[in-house]
This record gives sequence, structure tokens and C-alpha cells, in this order.
Amino acid sequence: MDEIVDQANVSGFKDSLKKQINGLFFNLWAFGSNSLVAWMPTRLGIDILSVPKVRLFNIENPESRVFHGQRQMEIDEFRQTSKLVDSEPMEIRLEFTIGDDEAGLTEDEVEEIFRNYATFKTDYRAVLLLDIVGFSKHTPEAQASQLSTLEFALNIAEESCKQKNLPIEMRRSTTGDGFYIWNRLTGPESDIALFVLMQLFLTYYSGLKRAITEKNAAPDIRTAAGLGSHYSFYAPGRDVLYTSDEYIVGDVTIDVARLIGKTNTHQIVIGEFSRPGIDGESPLTPERMMEVASEKLKEFEGMPLFGNPVEKFSSYITGPKRENGTFKNQKMRVIDKHGFEHICYNAKVNVFLDGDKPYYIGLQHSDLFGKAN
Repeated sequence: MDEIVDQANVSGFKDSLKKQINGLFFNLWAFGSNSLVAWMPTRLGIDILSVPKVRLFNIENPESRVFHGQRQMEIDEFRQTSKLVDSEPMEIRLEFTIGDDEAGLTEDEVEEIFRNYATFKTDYRAVLLLDIVGFSKHTPEAQASQLSTLEFALNIAEESCKQKNLPIEMRRSTTGDGFYIWNRLTGPESDIALFVLMQLFLTYYSGLKRAITEKNAAPDIRTAAGLGSHYSFYAPGRDVLYTSDEYIVGDVTIDVARLIGKTNTHQIVIGEFSRPGIDGESPLTPERMMEVASEKLKEFEGMPLFGNPVEKFSSYITGPKRENGTFKNQKMRVIDKHGFEHICYNAKVNVFLDGDKPYYIGLQHSDLFGKAN
């Protein structure tokens, strides 16, 4: 019993120190006008680099440690970063130590809180954009119902991926008439997992559209997927020690947003990309990504879908038929409303069931270009 009481006292003491240092970081963050870039413990407290965000995104070397990796830095790296962002460190004395002393906080505990106030750059991450067609024409009640249906199908898809031990921790933010979807985990396997999730979502959503009788509850949608770089930041609070409210913005979100504006109802569009593959394997392009995700989908064959087991998934990039009977993966060129060019591909997902009609998800090449192509 005494040991349990001692652990509770230590935990309560630690929480008090965490709230104290979180309050310090929150004040330096200045309601989001600053980004906390780096820190290091000192004999008497902590040194912190803080940079106004309006200046942060104009540094000469955005690929530096300013946006990447651990926020705690060794002294030489800390000084180099200070010069790069043109900011003098703030020396702050604390009433407790940072390190291994039980009377203070560990470096890991400080790092976990500090990261809520930093800005990060991710070089490669897959992102989906789901858009409800004609969303603004519906009543608020219908809109809420439609977003709930999308969310339900997304949650089922994520759970299905986790049951197969795919590396997925889904994050999403609403666009008003849909969702941006990404994987909190990074790396080629995590990006593949998101493309698997996309196809499972479209499968479950197609099942819901077939099963739901309520009018407008499962609306028509269009889907854009891409892979690229972005910045991440968070929404910390004075009284919130840890937050999972992540926001992303960058090349990949801009690309899928521009693509969705040129995407037809029911269509699946994938933007052009190339990212390093797994363990030095060939780079992941849209064609390769669909191939690898299709292989992963074989693990889901036999799963029940509204009472009928899935016999087979077939997903691919569409294109015209060659003279030898094979099909070419057709690149498409679209110009967005701002006059920028985007290269993309049209994708299909077909799901064959035992005991029910198949789901043909997406548009065929001939739907876009006519029979002659």
C-alpha cells in the first residue's frame, strides 16, 4: 500500500512540473505567432530557440534540422541552428532539474511536451482527399449525416487494416464537405497502408451506399490521392500537456486539393509522385503503389461485407488498350483554376463478392475519353 501511495505522489509531483513547463512553452508560443525550434537542458534550467512563424518559413535551408528530427539538440547543433534562424537562445532558470534526477523531469518528458509547440516538415507522406459532390445543396442535417457515413466507413477501414497489422494511425481534418486523410506514421510501408485503407474505405462505402435506404445519407463522392511533402503543426493548450490535433499543409495537400477540383463524380484520381521504396527497392510511383497495395489487399479476401464474403479485389490504373491486348497506364494532364498543370492517373477498384453483385468503384478509361481510346 505504501508503495502505491508513493507512486501516486511521484505521479502528482511530475504532473505539476509538466504543467509548469508546458505553461512556459505556451507563453513563448504566443498564441501561435512563434514556433519553438529547439531546446537543450542547462545546469540551471533550459535554453530555448523561438522564432516568429512569419520568419520561420523563409529560412535559406528548409531541409535543415529546423524542421526535422528531435527538438532537443546538442550544444554545437543548437548553436548552428540558432545562427540559421537568426535567433538568440533564451536562457530560462527553472526550479527543478531536467535529467535523471527524480525530483525533476526527464529529457524525454520535456521533449514530448516541447514538440507540441514546434513545426515539422515531412518529405514524403500519402494523403487522401474525399469530397462529397453537391454537399452545399443539402440541409445541415443531411450534411451531418453524410459526413457521419464517410467517417463510419473510414473507421471500419482503419480497424480492418489494424487487424492485419498494417502500420496505420489514421488522422483526418475536415474540409467542410469532406476530409483530408493521412497516416500519422511515416515511411513507405505506412504510405502503402494508407493506399490500402483508401481502397477498403471505398469498398465499405460502396456497401453502405447499397445498404442504406435513407435518402442522401450516403452521397456520391470523388477521391483524390497524392504523396509528397508538407509541414505539420499542432494545437496546444495552456492546460493540455499532450495533443493529437495535428494540422498539415504543403505541396501534397495543395496538389490533391487542386486535383479534386478537376475530378468527376465517382472518380478516383492519383497525382504523380515518386518516393524511395522499402529497403532500397524500386521507387514507389502511382503505378507501383497500386501494385503493392493490391498485393496487400489479397490478405483481406474472404472478409465479410454486409453478409457476403469478398472473393477478390482488383485495383489498377486505367488506360487505353494496346494492340497486343494489354493496357497502358495513361497519364492525364489537368490545368487547375489557377493555371497550374498537374499530372495524374485515373484508378479503379473492383470488388467481387460471393453471393452478391460486384462493386465497380471509380470510372473506366472509356468513361473519361470515350470508346475510341
